Amino acid sequence: MSAAQEIADARALFEKAEREANPEFKARALEEAIGLLASCDPDEITEAQARLISNVRLAHTRRLLVQLVGLNSVSLDAWFEYVRLLMDELNPEVERLTASDAELKENYRRFIGLLGPEAAAILRNQAR
Repeated sequence: MSAAQEIADARALFEKAEREANPEFKARALEEAIGLLASCDPDEITEAQARLISNVRLAHTRRLLVQLVGLNSVSLDAWFEYVRLLMDELNPEVERLTASDAELKENYRRFIGLLGPEAAAILRNQAR
């Protein structure tokens, strides 16, 4: 599959995740989208495609951080999946966005606090 097709498929999955009401299905679509973008070989994509990948990741991370406040009743498995995505896969984007936007930072903090900072600390340590 070409990089252009992988990027298009990832965007479609990100958009599906954004519309998804079920937190588990949302997390699964996010994971697939991130995986598709990560599978693009940096040596085989153009500079424009690399910028697009970066912008897509940042934009959809922002949207996820906005939506976190609505994810109050997620299962333990889904919560861990989101935290893993946010602290591992999307960590550079999360760091950048929460450093520059207090509302996104607060959304992130409240979501992490749903199951307690201890559980989040365990995940953070595993990601290192």
